[in-house]
Amino acid sequence: MRKLIDLLTRLITFFTPRRFRGLVNHETVSFLFIGGLTTLVSLALFALFYYVFGLWVALAGILSDVLAIIFAFFPNKVLVFESNQWHAKVLVPELIRFGISRAFTVILGIQALVLLVDVLGFNAMLMRFLIIVFVHVLGNYALGKWLVFRNKGDEND
Repeated sequence: MRKLIDLLTRLITFFTPRRFRGLVNHETVSFLFIGGLTTLVSLALFALFYYVFGLWVALAGILSDVLAIIFAFFPNKVLVFESNQWHAKVLVPELIRFGISRAFTVILGIQALVLLVDVLGFNAMLMRFLIIVFVHVLGNYALGKWLVFRNKGDEND
């Protein structure tokens, strides 16, 4: 997986204007890659819950978010933020911070989804996608970097 991310990083860097190349690194590219996979999981589950099972838009969003969060924790820990500490004094706080930070973006996203779909009448899948991009991806990266996995490299076994 590391080689794939490194290849993607070099490719994206090549097409990125010089002034923005500082933003392109292993961490940001791997976050976007894992985030893309997580988005696919979330969108597929949302479509299943909302369109197939006919659940209320907020419930479909919450269920798909919870399952996507479970899916996202370990790849974010290991591949994105390279937090390779597995003892309880590191893992448990990371899990708690990850859950709380993701719950925060889920709450914001569900409120936006209900407003945009139920109140304003916009297309559910389009709004779900836009909320994932602008609320979940940006918010989760910032929270993951500065709150959840902030101790990377600080702990000694």
